[in-house]
Amino acid sequence: MTEQEARNLLYDLWENGEIPNNFDENHSDYEKAVKLTMKNGNFDFDKFYENVSIIKFGIWQVELDALVANGHDYIIDCHRFWETREYNGHLVWDWLIHLAQKSWVKSENINDLNTAFFFCQDYFREFKPNNIPYISTAQTLNIQKQLMEIRDEMSRHEKVSKNGILEVDVEQMIKYRDLKSNIKFI
Repeated sequence: MTEQEARNLLYDLWENGEIPNNFDENHSDYEKAVKLTMKNGNFDFDKFYENVSIIKFGIWQVELDALVANGHDYIIDCHRFWETREYNGHLVWDWLIHLAQKSWVKSENINDLNTAFFFCQDYFREFKPNNIPYISTAQTLNIQKQLMEIRDEMSRHEKVSKNGILEVDVEQMIKYRDLKSNIKFI
């Protein structure tokens, strides 16, 4: 089956309501579905999702070429698990710090993220750059934990107007800045 035939078949299934209405060209798994349809000559939505996942950790699903946060349409490509950042002079794993600042990553599921992330570093090791310096996993997790605690503390004091608008309190913003600047390092 050609690529265009596969796209046409998926469109027909979508148009007839045989696959979810959000499973269109903008869906994160659409290109994978096109490739599978080309290979098999047909498309079964349920079987597709049974075969695309390698392993799951909570909301985090490791796929053949990425880590995906189910329900949030958030994808980390298999080449990006070795991205780092400097955090107050410490070289840390960027994704674990970045995602700790997302409101949908909660204290109750951060361990699933960490497990999935380190699983992916091992599983996708063929993409690891040769010249990567030492990155402190301990420091990364230490900073991440404190960022989560700060975010949780700050969210307890958030005030949302009856129109759903977050009201910014200058004193709380100063407190947030002070808490972040007082993160303790190992």
